[in-house]
Amino acid sequence: MKIKRHICFILLCMIVVCSIAQQTPTYTQFVLNQYGSNPAYAGTNLGAEAVAGERIQWLGFANAPVTTFGSFTYAWRGGGDYNYKSKQAVGIYVEDDRAGGFSSKSAYLSFSYHTKVFTGLNIAAGIFAGIRQVGLTNLINDPNDPILNDKKTASLVTLYPDIIPGMRFYTKKLFIDVSIKQLFKNDLQQGSVQIGSPVSKLNPTYTFIAKRKIPLGDNTWMLVPAVKVQSTFTNIPLIEGNAMLFYARTVGVGASIRGTGFACAIFQIKIAKNIIAGFGYDYTINRFHTAAANTLEFMLSLTPGGFGDDKNIGNRKVANCPDFNF
Repeated sequence: MKIKRHICFILLCMIVVCSIAQQTPTYTQFVLNQYGSNPAYAGTNLGAEAVAGERIQWLGFANAPVTTFGSFTYAWRGGGDYNYKSKQAVGIYVEDDRAGGFSSKSAYLSFSYHTKVFTGLNIAAGIFAGIRQVGLTNLINDPNDPILNDKKTASLVTLYPDIIPGMRFYTKKLFIDVSIKQLFKNDLQQGSVQIGSPVSKLNPTYTFIAKRKIPLGDNTWMLVPAVKVQSTFTNIPLIEGNAMLFYARTVGVGASIRGTGFACAIFQIKIAKNIIAGFGYDYTINRFHTAAANTLEFMLSLTPGGFGDDKNIGNRKVANCPDFNF
């Protein structure tokens, strides 16, 4: 029965459907940048954790999307060192997403709370609160466009409040994440001038992620399938299936398929006790590959506290991070 469940989970992770463009960035290594998808992730590991990365899409294509992010979280036990039922965490996340003539910059602070439901199962709730700026970049330069050349409006910066709630359910081998980005349905504008007619909006976008660890043999090898679903509430969802194979918690290789447009390869390696480097490569498999087929992604994760290692976990049977993070 366990084998059948594992097979079903892997098949679910590899299901893909047609997709459309999203208003929020997506990452091939979404399991390494979990905090960027869900504020409830903060606190899964105790102590400090920092992750940074950059995604360069469609190499060779003019003004192609480039996304850069950085994050820092810190978690502690919720009632002192001897309270094993709860954890709390705070964090900060910043992101810069540029695509063609549009630019989106965002910065968030977060708070999350983790509590034990019963032995082996934890639940967490978190929230991002911050600001987001979306506008036109200087790549658009049309001397005949009165709006782009109106100094009273084009030079103004418009900031949008943004709230992102999220929840996480996790055990030692499995986690399920649910979050909603762009909870405020803001209208896009440049200065006092709206963008689009009718006006373009930042629609709420939900993200669902599930991941499971499947030990193989004597646990030297570990198979880790995952699935991610992301969409607005009115559009066709973007579904990504991902599977990683780790050896001795030191080296990981994997592959994923995103919608009908991308086939991806992933390589991750622990280069020091507390440092993980991740590399992603996306190959465009739709007709756009004739113009620019290649996308590169780099991530670096640093956890001074030892990736959530807790000497009391074995004795107290508190659910450890489902991501062993190698």
